[in-house]
Amino acid sequence: MELTNKFFLLAVIFFLLIVPLAAQQKKDSSLVFDDISGWMSYLTSDRLKGRVEGSVENREVTDSIAAYFKLLGLKPFKSDNFLQTFYRHPDDSTITTSNVIACLPGTEKPDEYILLSAHFDHVQIGYYNKKDKIYNGANDNASGTSVLLALARQLSMTGPHTRSILFCAFNAEEAGLIGSTHFSENINARQIVAGINLEMLGYPQFGKNTIMLTGMLKSDLYSLLKKRMPGSGIRIRRERGDLFQRSDNYPFAKNGVPAHTLMASDDREPCYHSPCDELKRMNLPNMTSLTIGIQILIDGLLNGADTPKRIDSADLQ
Repeated sequence: MELTNKFFLLAVIFFLLIVPLAAQQKKDSSLVFDDISGWMSYLTSDRLKGRVEGSVENREVTDSIAAYFKLLGLKPFKSDNFLQTFYRHPDDSTITTSNVIACLPGTEKPDEYILLSAHFDHVQIGYYNKKDKIYNGANDNASGTSVLLALARQLSMTGPHTRSILFCAFNAEEAGLIGSTHFSENINARQIVAGINLEMLGYPQFGKNTIMLTGMLKSDLYSLLKKRMPGSGIRIRRERGDLFQRSDNYPFAKNGVPAHTLMASDDREPCYHSPCDELKRMNLPNMTSLTIGIQILIDGLLNGADTPKRIDSADLQ
């Protein structure tokens, strides 16, 4: 990594970790907001050119997330480091890309995992207008990544939990769910109790504090989350379209895992895969509320009280 990139990485981590110790003993909305603001500002900067998979900028983000997971005290998952590197093209070993995977080991049920994920890559620079040549990917999916990283800090502070938690920052989603597919093929799917994928949470297309759960009829996960909705401040609406099959939850669902995606907007959002998908359009206070609410929604999964039924692959046909 070049010296300038190392300096920027250290600056980001330093900013995100300057927190009074007293604030780390409980859920702190100001801390969550600061985390989200810091990560969103970093991930959406023009300098990173959209974090396109395979680029130098994408590799910088990969290393930044890995360094952050290490500073939070998380553990690599069945590896000696946080990077899970794979070949972008199976027939070309010169092109590699990496997911970033971290684990917060559980106490009573350490071999049962709750998977929390988001992809951090975005689409290629291409169909741009004369005023803006960069696809910053603020909503898709700097927002989901920022919420994932904010949750990683919150859950690290309140943990350990009954079940283990996997924090998965997936790469190459835009190229066809490549990173999540690779990870799903190299784990024991029976150990994954549930998967919550985080996607496009920055632009409140459905209204404030409102999210969509993709594939909500594919498993009973929705009924388990619904029980905790009153205390979360979040409303879950019915899905529209085929997004269940188009995000990083799907490779796990095909293996029977009740894995779904939470979204605050969908592909009808005006700036979807467009240069106008920028930080200035994102509602950071709403992202903060969603982050805190999601933590409440998944508490039953983390403490072992809730166990969704497995998905029947026949239901995915």
